[in-house]
Amino acid sequence: MGEIFFKIIASSSSGNCAYLRARQSNVLIDAGISPRRIKNARKELGQTLENIDAIFLTHEHGDHCKALETLPENENMAVFASEQTYETIVCRHPETQKFKWKVFTPGQSFSFKDLKVCTCALPHDSSECVAYKFLAREKSISWITDLGKPVLGAKDFAKNSNVLVLESNYCPKMLQNSNRTLRVKRRIAGTHGHLSNADAISVLQELDPDFVEQIYLAHVSRECNSVEHISDLLKVLPEKILQKIEIVSPFDGSKNPFSF
Repeated sequence: MGEIFFKIIASSSSGNCAYLRARQSNVLIDAGISPRRIKNARKELGQTLENIDAIFLTHEHGDHCKALETLPENENMAVFASEQTYETIVCRHPETQKFKWKVFTPGQSFSFKDLKVCTCALPHDSSECVAYKFLAREKSISWITDLGKPVLGAKDFAKNSNVLVLESNYCPKMLQNSNRTLRVKRRIAGTHGHLSNADAISVLQELDPDFVEQIYLAHVSRECNSVEHISDLLKVLPEKILQKIEIVSPFDGSKNPFSF
């Protein structure tokens, strides 16, 4: 592995988690899968649970934070979350108070070891949801999932990222034809739900193909979307963008880690 290594361990409504290593930092972005699965994924990379320096949470939904409920305490590990996300998690799961929480306000930027971290608010049906942009070794990596519409902050993060993780959650027709309740369908398709394929593509169309190096389309719905359907829609994009895209299967993690 190079000085920077990034891999999505899982990304779907069943659980989200990614691993980012810089020269001095070993961090997770979200922890919505079991500690056992995190441990097994890190073991494959020659890492252990014990050397995680921090977890960066986007919001309090279980598919992004449920590992905290059973993850063993690690006095050297920080857990970053927005203020409302922190309050919601510790209220619902008092056992998570044992962690070393680092609380911030959406829009705030700060440093952690050799990472500079930028945040922005996202419209989602949670107490407070954020996107992250990590800067390390002259590279920028953005994690933008769980948003009902492509707001300016998210689009700015996307345009200024060498590595972009962007939600492409659902196909409107597949959503409407699904077995989900009308309430759930309206929630997903609403301005505080999830990002449709068309909205994700609208963000990609604004990218500089000579600046972005790797794009992961993630948080794909298992029931209301498919890798094949997204692939067909992406044909409207320039070839220089297309060749940098990996659609992350909702049944697995990313196949092509980013290393620099």
